[in-house]
Amino acid sequence: MKLSEHSINALRTIISGDDPLTQYKSGPNLVEFFNSFGARDVYKWKDGGLPNNASRNQYVIDKLTEFNGTKALSSLLLTFADERFYSEVENPNIELAVGKINGIIKHDNYKLDNSSGTYVIVGEELPDEIEIEVHFEEIQQQILDALDQAKYTIWVTVAWFTNKLLFDKLIERKNQGINVQVIVLNDEINQKYGFNYEEHFETKRFQKMGMYENIMHNKFCIIDLKTVIHGSYNWTNKANYNKETISIETSRELAEKYATEFMKLKNKNWVQQWL
Repeated sequence: MKLSEHSINALRTIISGDDPLTQYKSGPNLVEFFNSFGARDVYKWKDGGLPNNASRNQYVIDKLTEFNGTKALSSLLLTFADERFYSEVENPNIELAVGKINGIIKHDNYKLDNSSGTYVIVGEELPDEIEIEVHFEEIQQQILDALDQAKYTIWVTVAWFTNKLLFDKLIERKNQGINVQVIVLNDEINQKYGFNYEEHFETKRFQKMGMYENIMHNKFCIIDLKTVIHGSYNWTNKANYNKETISIETSRELAEKYATEFMKLKNKNWVQQWL
């Protein structure tokens, strides 16, 4: 079983238990969990905890990457279809958890399937459906409608984000279990008129770059690693009164390209090379 790096990143909170659908795992619990599938790690209580002093989520990504392409990854994912692994979850919804995993791994042509009465991982030929919508009017509402369609992830990269309706919608979706991440420009506009994004979402404030203070000027949103919203529209109140354009495109291939750029922007070391 071989997953893309985007799928691995999207799975991390499900594996760690930071997703409310699955059981929370502390650092020692994560080491024990991955060791049960062949890892040989030790949790060092007095010396950094997890290997390489990694955070819980980074450790999960590291181990999933290590297991990628092996049977261990398949066995690991199948545990989330086993009720025995939900002993500490109040009113577990295993079908919903499996559905969330399937929404991620389907982009790699895999599925947790129980048509035979027992869950197994099967591969499927899933054609990439391409759909394009271009909008010049009521752009804010078009974005709100698209966000309502999200089932698993919403990744937003916009230079300026001061639109409270869109901000509140992201909070609403995050509270419904959607993985929401935000990258914005770290400047006076967002500081004065924006919001405390960090209080609600995993957030990156992108610093101005170089001696000329070049800025991150992207405006795109990736939904479920299959839909991309992009165009001239910043997520600001002022943009509602401008002549703006957005395109809403459904394409796994396109979404993965934008997701790769999102991860580059999010990566701290990549940003530092410009400073």
